[in-house]
Amino acid sequence: MSFPAEFEIADTMLKRARGLIFRKKIEKPLLFILPSESRESGTIHSFFVAFPFDAVFLNSKGIVVDIRENIQPFTLRITPAKPAKYIIELRAGEVRRRKIRIGSRLRKAYI
Repeated sequence: MSFPAEFEIADTMLKRARGLIFRKKIEKPLLFILPSESRESGTIHSFFVAFPFDAVFLNSKGIVVDIRENIQPFTLRITPAKPAKYIIELRAGEVRRRKIRIGSRLRKAYI
């Protein structure tokens, strides 16, 4: 299992709102730092995202609590199964390729 070495950080309301909207592809995986750890603040969508992507939801300890693979464009609402403090959005297929699983931990250096 391996997480990406570099991320684009979305740590402000504006950066989180913009996310992947209107992009043509994912240059670097996007790490969202949410204002609080909850299911609701971890809700995402793929409106105006032109390509499928994977999403990894992590709690405040950096442990993966939910994974959604191959999210299709214009999906209305994706809510994690458990509260999340961080979300990583990656190219579709990266979760499987990197063997990221529920219970995997992201190194503290990133969060």
